[in-house]
Amino acid sequence: MIIDRRSKKRGVLKRAAAVLAAGVMLFVVTAAPPLGGVAVQTAEAKEYGAEAVATSVLLSAFYLPAKCFYAAFGAATAGLAYGFTLGNEEISNKIWTSAVEGSYIITPAMAQGDEKVRFQGP
Repeated sequence: MIIDRRSKKRGVLKRAAAVLAAGVMLFVVTAAPPLGGVAVQTAEAKEYGAEAVATSVLLSAFYLPAKCFYAAFGAATAGLAYGFTLGNEEISNKIWTSAVEGSYIITPAMAQGDEKVRFQGP
């Protein structure tokens, strides 16, 4: 009986190790970037000074909560619109897109005026 328990325990451990190894392999394969056929573009990043970064952080401290509040209530409104229109996705998608999409933080480029701040989606 002692031998049966040990062999069963080893069998369970072997299966658990095999499942774990398969999970790790699946993660590595899916997380790896695709090889070949991918166009690599180089982008020139504009360097922003400490003042622009500090300004963007300060502005984001006020902007982010307002945007999240707007997005949360817009999402709730889109859900209500979907229900009240008996499943009309067109109306609820317009409300959802307008409320949820857009900028959630102010970047240094936005603080300097190089990019637009999008409070609402397209």
